[in-house]
Amino acid sequence: MVYDVNNNSKSDHTGELSPFVSESKLTLSTLENEKLASEIDLKSLSESGTDQPSDIEIETVDAASVNASQQDEILTFEENIRTNMESNQTPIMQDKDVFNILLIGSDTRKVGGNGRSDAMIVISINKKTKEIIATSLLRDIYLHIPGKSNNRINAAYALGGADLLMDTVEENFKLQIDRYISVDFFAFIDIVDAIGGVTLEVSEKDIPVINGYIEEINTLTGQEITKDQLTEEGTYLLNGKQTLGYVRNRYVGNSDFERTNRQRKVLEKIFEGVKGLNLLELNKLMNTLLPQVTTNLTQGEIFSLILSVPSYAKYDLKQWRIPIDGSYTGVRIKGMSVLGIDFEKNIKEIQRKIYGVENASP
Repeated sequence: MVYDVNNNSKSDHTGELSPFVSESKLTLSTLENEKLASEIDLKSLSESGTDQPSDIEIETVDAASVNASQQDEILTFEENIRTNMESNQTPIMQDKDVFNILLIGSDTRKVGGNGRSDAMIVISINKKTKEIIATSLLRDIYLHIPGKSNNRINAAYALGGADLLMDTVEENFKLQIDRYISVDFFAFIDIVDAIGGVTLEVSEKDIPVINGYIEEINTLTGQEITKDQLTEEGTYLLNGKQTLGYVRNRYVGNSDFERTNRQRKVLEKIFEGVKGLNLLELNKLMNTLLPQVTTNLTQGEIFSLILSVPSYAKYDLKQWRIPIDGSYTGVRIKGMSVLGIDFEKNIKEIQRKIYGVENASP
């Protein structure tokens, strides 16, 4: 059964709210307290009126709070980062048949404001292999931010915008980023609404978390707190606000690993919806969406992409994420939960999956 929440209709609708709705704020607050070190405190940011996180820069490792074994592990990660940044053996990968666009989802709660990159997905269009590859970059990856210091990758956007994030990805992963597209929470909502929503399955565990995020957006936009909240598990046609709550959820499943999977799933749904449009419909959609996003794509490149959609619709869509399995370790640095990764393994996998370099086996 598919629920169309936008029309508030389904065959057995009772009109009653689930207990999850009234408890959503408390449930989300409890979850955030448990994972405060690795997630922005939504309530405090909203009340303070600022989007700038207080833990952006990491200048030194807080060795006093960890044991000797952990200190050695942290120092190893720091050395791996230094070695990777100084290595000239692996050039930045580029290919005339591959076009890489960095899709950035900002966590700002103000229209036009600044924030950290809540979602980072490299969309690679490979004309040689006729594939579109969506590569998620987990936000807790610990690396070097050019001109700054070692930090989580999602801090780069807050420190220097899209340009610095592009440089960070290129220099750490030896992957050329040709262009970027950045959307904030409100632009994301408008984009999903513009295509008529997306159909997704929502579990019972998802509901209180999604409703908590919906409540936050309702509060920020002056709407009724419970507007658009979900009442029970099932398959829904979600609007933009509800879909935003779905992709932001990192409390059900394996934290950010599960969340990036949700993000790619929604991206696939959007792609499926877009590729069925004709050129006139695509042009109308772009005219609606482009004012909502920030990008360095030229008008000519945008027009070329629109004309190429019928061809790209036949491409295979592949999804994966960095870091790959067996290439990372969770560690705490300066009170923050980060992922220390094996850069060599992940760079070789990038070359294999995006560029089809089969001899790049680690």
